[in-house]
Amino acid sequence: MDDELLQAVKDLESARAELPRQSIVQYNESLGFKEGPKRMGRVTYEYRYRVALARFRARHPDANVVEDPFTIHPEDDLVPMERQQDFDDSVPPEP
Repeated sequence: MDDELLQAVKDLESARAELPRQSIVQYNESLGFKEGPKRMGRVTYEYRYRVALARFRARHPDANVVEDPFTIHPEDDLVPMERQQDFDDSVPPEP
């Protein structure tokens, strides 16, 4: 009985290890991969702005580029802020 249980556990572990490999093979055999890689005009990338900026700087090294003010910088993490800010669109009083 113990040998059968041990064999069943080994078979289950083997099947679990094989399943991701089979999924990858099936995915690679799908229609998108059958045609092979193609050259794409645009890059889909998490930091699309940085890719575009790097390409621009490579083509125009003498150009002056103003950085995006909405880019998150590590030093911004040190600024204390409330998570929820009340919306106030009134004009602030002048000092």
